Amino acid sequence: MFRALLIASFVLAPLPVSAQSTTSSDATSGRCLLAGKSFSTGATIRAASSVMQCDANGDWTATQSPAAGCFFADNLYSVGATAAVAGSKTVTETCNPDGTWTEKPAS
Repeated sequence: MFRALLIASFVLAPLPVSAQSTTSSDATSGRCLLAGKSFSTGATIRAASSVMQCDANGDWTATQSPAAGCFFADNLYSVGATAAVAGSKTVTETCNPDGTWTEKPAS
């Protein structure tokens, strides 16, 4: 018992720590937020009326690039994915490259 207590005291004893400085690259995260989700620099998502791209400053800017996917009910779906329409057994939605959804009959 004494041996376990002695080992625990060494393990839990405070250790000296050297100070670290924050560099300017750490100051900007390069992350963009959308609907409570975090996206890395370069991510393309449809927001508002166009496809937006996350830039290195953490801001969204309009782009002509295709969207990486579509949002539906706070989830991100990849281009080409399908989702069932709530309350319907005959209709599905398909994610388009521009980040919009297209309604199609269920197959």
